[in-house]
Amino acid sequence: MTTPLPPIAAVTTIDEVIASIQSIIDWSIANASRLGYFAALYKRITLAIRNGIQSGLFDDGPRMERFDVTFASRYFAALNAYFYPAQYPPISHCWRIAFDGAQQPAPILVQHMLAGINAHIDLDLGIAAEVVAPGALLPSLHHDFNTVNAVLASQTSTVVDEIDSLSPVLAELYDLLMKYELDLIADGLVVVRDAAWDFAKLLAFEPAILHPASISLHDLEVAQLGALILHPPALLANIVAAIASQESRDIVKNIQTLDGIANHPAPMTKAAAAKI
Repeated sequence: MTTPLPPIAAVTTIDEVIASIQSIIDWSIANASRLGYFAALYKRITLAIRNGIQSGLFDDGPRMERFDVTFASRYFAALNAYFYPAQYPPISHCWRIAFDGAQQPAPILVQHMLAGINAHIDLDLGIAAEVVAPGALLPSLHHDFNTVNAVLASQTSTVVDEIDSLSPVLAELYDLLMKYELDLIADGLVVVRDAAWDFAKLLAFEPAILHPASISLHDLEVAQLGALILHPPALLANIVAAIASQESRDIVKNIQTLDGIANHPAPMTKAAAAKI
């Protein structure tokens, strides 16, 4: 990386969130940084959530915008802490592992994305939920919280297609699974969603004075999973190496491809959301 990512200013609206994510993508393209892989995915999801808010998908649209801003702000804070450690509060362990991983050439596209997803959903999502709906208010958020998962799931098909276009071996695995890959991803999203909700409940019903210790402990657990994602055991490492041997290693091209689809998220209806 030739130049550090400029500090990301505080955001108060979902449009500002999207603009900040775009600045990360633009910087990643200019600096050929793999940080752009997760940023492009995150932009698509945020656009989809904004569309859902505008179309009345959520029970409480204004609260969901606050939730999105609170959630994204943790990602931006992690980036600020990573690039400017003397000026911002310390970065969480799981985000450091994800960001350090972006500087490593060995992991494939999916690993870089999953490392970011791991930190943001497994740690940040539950924290953001409890901040927006603290204590006894948390249950009122549960339906919209689950609807966010439906929005995520609705994006997987197009994202998988684009990753497969950059990664021929992954595409072959997708064909081998006979399209069940999408069901596996959807099921996985439900698992991590429920884990994030359980963490939000823990924070909501414990004394606030215990939050720093609970978050620090959970961060270490999430960081261990992040390390495993980027550095899998031998059998999986061999599969990853086979995928990497034919995957596009052109960072700029990969980001531009992912960013191209990010601007057109798949629509989500209330009927579809109700199935999640």
